[in-house]
Amino acid sequence: MMNKKRRILFVPMSAMAETSGPSTRCRLLTQGLRSAGFDVATCMAEDVNYKPIEGIQNFFLDIPMPFGLPAPIASRTFPIAQKLGITARKQVDSFDQVLFMTGNLDYSYIKKSVASVRRAIREYHPDIVYSEFNISAMIAAKREGVPLFSTVSYPTQHGYANNPGLASDLNRYLNEEGLSRVDSALQLFDLADKAFCPSIPELEPIKKDNVYFCGTIKKKKELVSAGNRDKIVVYMGNGTISAKRVRKVISEAFAGSSYKVYIASSYLAKEDVGNIHIAPRWNFDELLDEALLFINHGGQNSVVDGLIHGVPQIMIPGKVFERKYNAECIEKNNAGLLVPSKDFSSDVIRSYAERLISSELIRNNAAWLGEKLLAAGGMETIIREIRNG
Repeated sequence: MMNKKRRILFVPMSAMAETSGPSTRCRLLTQGLRSAGFDVATCMAEDVNYKPIEGIQNFFLDIPMPFGLPAPIASRTFPIAQKLGITARKQVDSFDQVLFMTGNLDYSYIKKSVASVRRAIREYHPDIVYSEFNISAMIAAKREGVPLFSTVSYPTQHGYANNPGLASDLNRYLNEEGLSRVDSALQLFDLADKAFCPSIPELEPIKKDNVYFCGTIKKKKELVSAGNRDKIVVYMGNGTISAKRVRKVISEAFAGSSYKVYIASSYLAKEDVGNIHIAPRWNFDELLDEALLFINHGGQNSVVDGLIHGVPQIMIPGKVFERKYNAECIEKNNAGLLVPSKDFSSDVIRSYAERLISSELIRNNAAWLGEKLLAAGGMETIIREIRNG
């Protein structure tokens, strides 16, 4: 079959919470593979992270409700809990818990979402189903006999951390479908024929024959000179620090300083007060090109974005295991600093910022890791392996 006729169906994980990782990678992959001559479509839930992709057909996918709560309750209470930072107090020790908290392990959701993906497969007839951390897509691909590709990361592996106690609903569904039980949902990742890690071995030392390191899938671009950098970029996602507290602490730390500060949060109103600028979204590629510091929650996409732009980072991962791993890894590589949630104050942030901004070594280490990520192949690695079948 010619490359231009190969069809790929992308299915990113859905969540009611703000979590840009899967949807952002889905957008980059679909656009990149379409440019390479493949036919692509998505099966993407229209949740808070959803944005239409021009020219790409999107099939319906259900939105999971946090903790499997009824939709009327979840839609009212969860956004309030996110905004107030209540969810930040929840300890998250494995990706099983992420799936459970977002509702992706709820029996009724698994049943209807697998059915939705299977309908998309039957209508679209893809040659490959590509799962962006979506376990329903993994099950659907295997039930429909379609090759499964997926994105993986080191801390979301079953062998790194798991919680078998959360697999009861999943196993109920698997039993009904005549499929093998699992100790945890993370074992479903092993169903992938090929898996891609958007990182490098120095940051995520996965040793599996079917895993390919592709680094960043963003295209390399020339960075501005360090002398032109005068911005501090802040993105805390969800579940770590409340948006209200982020605004207060960051404003107290940098208001009136020589730095231009940009805070991105969907839970804050657009605002410009002196050198502090707030909006639901910013163009991070443009801002990070001119940034001398990136303050974030330790999410993989954020950490990688900071590195490929050569920006030292302050990371506040809270109680989320994956973010803690990422932050610890960057600190270990001397490219940034981890701040525990309890220490998130204007004095600490200001002190850490001054330390990072003044360190040539830390800037050089961040840039070196960024160059490694850019040199890992990116989209070309994924295209190559798709063409190889």
